[in-house]
Amino acid sequence: MTTDSKNKYLPYFLILLTACLLCFINLGGYPVYILDEAKNSEAAREMLVNNNWIVPTFNGELRVDKPPLHYWFMMLAFKIFGVGTFAARFFSAFFGVLTIMATFHFTQRFTNRRTAALTTLVLCSAFFFVQEFHLAVPDPYLIFFVSFALFNFYDFWKTGRRSSWLYFYISLGLGILAKGPVALALPGIILLVFLIWKKEFNLKSILNLQPFLGGFITLGIAVPWFVKVHLATNGEFTNGFFLEHNLNRFTGEMEGHGGLPVVTLAFILLGLLPFSFFIIQGFIRSWKVRKTNDFILFSWIVAMVFMLFFAISMTKLPNYPMPSYPFIAVLIAVYLNEVYEKKIALKGFKISLWTLFAIKLLMPFGAYIVLALVEKQLYATRFLSILLFILPAGTALALFYLYKGKILKCLLAIGFSAMFFSLELHQFIYPNLTAESPMVMAKNLMNSDEKTIVYKSFDPALLFNYERNIPVRHSKEGILDYLKENPETMIITKNKYFDADWKDESTEILLMQKALFENYTLIIFKLK
Repeated sequence: MTTDSKNKYLPYFLILLTACLLCFINLGGYPVYILDEAKNSEAAREMLVNNNWIVPTFNGELRVDKPPLHYWFMMLAFKIFGVGTFAARFFSAFFGVLTIMATFHFTQRFTNRRTAALTTLVLCSAFFFVQEFHLAVPDPYLIFFVSFALFNFYDFWKTGRRSSWLYFYISLGLGILAKGPVALALPGIILLVFLIWKKEFNLKSILNLQPFLGGFITLGIAVPWFVKVHLATNGEFTNGFFLEHNLNRFTGEMEGHGGLPVVTLAFILLGLLPFSFFIIQGFIRSWKVRKTNDFILFSWIVAMVFMLFFAISMTKLPNYPMPSYPFIAVLIAVYLNEVYEKKIALKGFKISLWTLFAIKLLMPFGAYIVLALVEKQLYATRFLSILLFILPAGTALALFYLYKGKILKCLLAIGFSAMFFSLELHQFIYPNLTAESPMVMAKNLMNSDEKTIVYKSFDPALLFNYERNIPVRHSKEGILDYLKENPETMIITKNKYFDADWKDESTEILLMQKALFENYTLIIFKLK
């Protein structure tokens, strides 16, 4: 291998190594406990147990929330590694690595190596973005396939490469199977805006995209499963998924996840920390240089479409705009590259960095207050907040290098300290926090042979982690009827239902534990 070849592939190797470390670190070291993770993992487990690759269920009932792609990948991982947390999260981490690698590859192709490296630094440093690839949810799959589709569309538009055309339409189909029509709608809007902007929205450009053949490929991938699940559930999945979990999420606030349009920007700022503190400069500088590079213009359009779309959506969640993060990272990297080359004044960069330092300095103290005073069941873990000092320490080092005129070392100090925090988060912080969750505290009870029943509501993580289904009754009479035949049954419920209906009964409380960062307490009890 020649020296040029080594230099060509060395960045890929280093980025692959870094991405694997960040996305796979301690992947199975702490249990599934978040609501969405629990429901998705359990649905995949039940589909595997029932050998049913068409109809998703949760606790034996139809689950209409999501299409099946992440279930299928989790089922495959369960077959390879066995049912467990590591397997449930394996392909999420895998697609995280692919997202980071694809972002570097395409950004390098259409800008330059330094901008691509800085883009990758922004993504790898974004600890909340990296965290998404540690979760057994559909979003890692959507993030990869939507961003990969957009990268390949631009590649085809720029170079005419037929393989990119094919990857574009295949990725759209898989994106639909990951999370539904949003994987088609948002790229469609982006393409329309980009072609109009470039004054190429005409018959020739449309025919060049071969939308009928491409659409046949995309729909050929996605539609068969939707038809099969529609027939298998007599249309129940179709109505629940398309009307409730798509149309209603956009037109109305669901599950309390709403807010003003500015909430979406707040999610992006949080999701791309720490380099999101340069996001305004990134948008401004990218806008100014957009005429020199169409890929920067394309990235700018992707970012704006996602931001505006989810700003007007009535339901807002932190993960919604994440497929645009690779492109927002490009915009930030454009600005950072100009800072590195000292093409612009450093005043704005200094202000943002000092602001970042001040906020990071408060984070360990804020974490201590939360663990010691707010989430009182986590009091014993309060000193984990010390681990957050890596963030202000890294930013302080960055400021030192900045005033020494060493811009590259300044940027690396910001990035590497954030990456180190990611490793701390998954290796030490989460395992210690989740040890105090009601799901873990119920280990001895749930591993026993005693029967259990749920009154109205419970912690879904109990099902996946203990690989069992639990009958649910929504009335006190239903519980009492069940107990007539199963008198030693444990009853699982939440504190508000216990206080309303069982507090005055003669009960033996076996477990009472507040859920982590939630507003309910899980109670397991028996009637005496």
